Amino acid sequence: MSNKKELIEKARSLVKEYMLKYGGCAPATLMAVVHTLNLKVSDELYKAIQGFSGQAEVCGNVAGGIAAIGLKYGLVQEDLVEPELGFSSFAKIIDASRLLRGKFTEEYDGCLCDEVQTKLYGRCYIFPQTSEGLVAFIQRDPKEIEEFSDKCSSVTENTAGWTVSAILEMDEK
Repeated sequence: MSNKKELIEKARSLVKEYMLKYGGCAPATLMAVVHTLNLKVSDELYKAIQGFSGQAEVCGNVAGGIAAIGLKYGLVQEDLVEPELGFSSFAKIIDASRLLRGKFTEEYDGCLCDEVQTKLYGRCYIFPQTSEGLVAFIQRDPKEIEEFSDKCSSVTENTAGWTVSAILEMDEK
């Protein structure tokens, strides 16, 4: 197995543990890519990405993947004094994000959480918008919750793998 395939599989396998450990699809995707490619993530980014799991309309997996791409290719503010560096960095972010979004959209018919859920379940599960709603959601039939979790985890596995693949493809250029 090539190193690229091993890295993609590593990211995919980390997701199984990370969905529960990190509390949702966005941080699970981000952290699987971070730990696969030895990137550094600040506590601030980690805290910020948590709000993208079911709360931002865009699928949290895509948000977590694009955040990881930004970690890999983005610049700190002090580096932006040289426009050429900023343009070069942003071009890689655009290209890698386009690869990720393209693969994701091809597979799930869109990048919005409700589009993904409709593709997977035939309908959109409205993710809880209140703490009371979250309690009610968790108290559903355990088989329904397990099916929901398994299907969402498969999306997160795919996204983590596609993100690593997109980053590795940019590195080859």
